[in-house]
Amino acid sequence: MKKAMLSLFLLALFLLSGCVSQTGGENAYDVYFLTRESGQEAALAAERRTLSPEEDVVEGLLNSLLSGPSEEGLLRTIPDGVTLRGWTLENGLLTVDFSSRYGSLSGIALTLADYSVVLTLTQLDTVDTVMITAEGDLLSYRDHQRLTAADVQTRLLPPEEDP
Repeated sequence: MKKAMLSLFLLALFLLSGCVSQTGGENAYDVYFLTRESGQEAALAAERRTLSPEEDVVEGLLNSLLSGPSEEGLLRTIPDGVTLRGWTLENGLLTVDFSSRYGSLSGIALTLADYSVVLTLTQLDTVDTVMITAEGDLLSYRDHQRLTAADVQTRLLPPEEDP
């Protein structure tokens, strides 16, 4: 388990260095999916997606997550059948409401899905924190509900050892 968490942490540090670029009036963003290199633990990896200028960025990124990756070797973190019910953005807090199937995730599957959503959306300047609900309900088995990109680092960092 520690090895898996360390792998996720190291990959997350690498992925957090991704940035948003604008070229030719279109915006390119990193959308995070599951990767399983042969012989390695599950981790997140970014796939670059370009959204049209007319498309709402939050909606476009959420739809990109739900549609899954196009690159070979990447897998979806959000199960088939999960749909976006809605989202609101207020004072840097983006609340995303998925269908009930999202609420059936648990353990490492929930962690990977949550962090793919958080890493994808917190790259936007207007989003500081993400709260994910299923059918409008908080997922009570999480130890906290508001998630940030920094949580990826602090949650996956191995505990410091005393010298």
